[in-house]
Amino acid sequence: MVLRNFLNFREVSLFKVEKDKILYFYHMKKEDIAEFYDEYVQRQLKIGANERLISLYKRLMGLGLKEDSKILELGCGVGIFTKLLTKKVSNGIIEAVDLSEKSVTVAKTELKSKKNIHFDVADVVKYHPKNSDFDFITLMDVIEHIPLEQHEELFGNLAKIATDKTKIAINIPNPQYIGYARINHPETLQVVDQEVHLFPLIQHLEKYNLELVFFEKYGIWEEEDYHFMVIRKKRDFQLKHLADQRNLKEKIAKKVSVKINEIKYK
Repeated sequence: MVLRNFLNFREVSLFKVEKDKILYFYHMKKEDIAEFYDEYVQRQLKIGANERLISLYKRLMGLGLKEDSKILELGCGVGIFTKLLTKKVSNGIIEAVDLSEKSVTVAKTELKSKKNIHFDVADVVKYHPKNSDFDFITLMDVIEHIPLEQHEELFGNLAKIATDKTKIAINIPNPQYIGYARINHPETLQVVDQEVHLFPLIQHLEKYNLELVFFEKYGIWEEEDYHFMVIRKKRDFQLKHLADQRNLKEKIAKKVSVKINEIKYK
């Protein structure tokens, strides 16, 4: 049903092809999708580390990315974001996966000097990682390119891979932006570029004992053109006093902040 509605919405041209080609797209196998991304390699290399990827790298830094972090990067493409991760992750492990064999080959070549990266060609929906106990699982602008009917399986697999400490970081285009582009600028969309709405995503999380702990609608090139979220395994509530977790420097800073607020707002 989702695909049928999606097709009706896309009777406009997709990459300036005819409607019968669009009908074929909806019967594409994953090998056909991989072929598209094989041909997409040069465009990715030309764009490089753009403002969006740099901002996502900074977000991971804010979430606690460290030199010894273990990261599973699902949908690594030609390794542009992987390369950014290596700027911080010097002693940890990065396991980077993509469906496109050509993309992974290019990534390996570009990052051949980095010995802490393991690349693999695989379907991220069904992927079984070689490593375990990850600090982060990243899907940066990936799940909108995975058919919606496979999202339940994807999140079921993520739930199996994640541990209690794992942060699952996901970035997607605002689905309203995708809808707008589909009508007004269809040539800017990729072969699978779907609107990923929050409600069905939350339903998948609930089914597999995952929870959304952070969500932000933000802008990179247009106002509110992206969504960023952090997901983790559900956990029982435990009473932990924040004051007990602060070091001496943080305690002093907190006291100063409280005193300033008392003066400012009384």
